[in-house]
Amino acid sequence: MLTIAGLYARNNLLCLDNPANFQNTMNVTGACYVPNSWTTDLGNEGVLVTHKPSYFSGYVFRGDLRNPVEILESGFSLDAPLRQGRYLDRLVSGAVRGDTGSYGISTTVCASASTRYVMDIKNIFNMSLWYYDGYIYLIDAVHFKGFAIPSPRPNDPIAIRFPHLREVYEVNFPNAIPNYKIVGVVYFPGINSITQQTIWPQHPPKLMLAVNPYYSASFVYGHQKTGMEAAKVVADRFNTMHGWVVVLPEF
Repeated sequence: MLTIAGLYARNNLLCLDNPANFQNTMNVTGACYVPNSWTTDLGNEGVLVTHKPSYFSGYVFRGDLRNPVEILESGFSLDAPLRQGRYLDRLVSGAVRGDTGSYGISTTVCASASTRYVMDIKNIFNMSLWYYDGYIYLIDAVHFKGFAIPSPRPNDPIAIRFPHLREVYEVNFPNAIPNYKIVGVVYFPGINSITQQTIWPQHPPKLMLAVNPYYSASFVYGHQKTGMEAAKVVADRFNTMHGWVVVLPEF
């Protein structure tokens, strides 16, 4: 049975030490971005809605206040939609002013952006410090397709710091995320991982990854890896200095 102590045990931790990748997972091997200019018309089965959104597949982060034992046992489930039809399509894909509300599973390509969902910003000693109140989950969505949504606030400080967020900030999935597609929980080194009461820097130089023992992925056809074995492949992808992203061309 999964426990908090076991999740954060020293032998269950990996380090992500390349901010260029964990602040922009579009750089990480396995990413695929399809801009809306390349999305085909409604007759194509690959188009999920009645207009032309952008899509992203790859590794993403999600901030959540719930305990890791609960999340890693059950995954992320979808809330029952209160709306139906075309308006629901537009909400899930971010076509309504970039607002997805509680529709879909909302994630982001930027670790620092995900902290906004689990932190309070307080001004102490004339310094803006981010207090960590929840958990950041790293999700393997390489084989999923999410709606890629630009930042609704392109002049926000984080979008200025990371300009790629002006094109892809949120990735919203219209499907549930099973527990075995969650790589684990990321946190800033030095954090009290059990109580989660500490300060998170806005731009950390590295992150620790507490590995989900249920994580499972196939990186080579016919060869499934699980737990730490699979997570080490993901960590290597994040730590490489030169990731890659597939971007379908414009004509």
